[in-house]
Amino acid sequence: MSKIERKLKENRNRRARESLLSLLPGSFGSYLENVEFSSDENSLRYAAFSTWDHESDSQTTTRGLVESWENYTFKDWSDLIGALKRLPSGEYAGWLFFDTDGPYYKVKFSELLLFLNELELFTTENDKFDFGWVGAELDCGIIAEFNRTSFCRNDFELSVWGI
Repeated sequence: MSKIERKLKENRNRRARESLLSLLPGSFGSYLENVEFSSDENSLRYAAFSTWDHESDSQTTTRGLVESWENYTFKDWSDLIGALKRLPSGEYAGWLFFDTDGPYYKVKFSELLLFLNELELFTTENDKFDFGWVGAELDCGIIAEFNRTSFCRNDFELSVWGI
């Protein structure tokens, strides 16, 4: 990426950050306003998005085999949020994102779990159901997605690994 492209991305992410912060419920927005944020796509080096492997006719990740990667499907968003609430609260540093192009917010997983009610409110009010948190130094993370399928079946999907 050239220097100009990098600057354009940083400016785009700065505007996206301001827009997101204005939409988030009070305490969550205030919290994210005060954490480090980045436009460096290397922040997502441990991301493991679900994908379908046509050769083996099975679900896998965009990184191939990832140790302890699990994928869960839910009919309701509230069920997915409930599953997140039951995850163990670890002090792992990582990057929260709502768009794979950034910006990325540096938060501990345990701190993210404290804001799940506000996150659920934000996502349902704004009809924006894709977000993730990926470890900064450890290969771990969660990715929540709304999965529109061609089988007339729309599901919410949660991928979890290393937690």
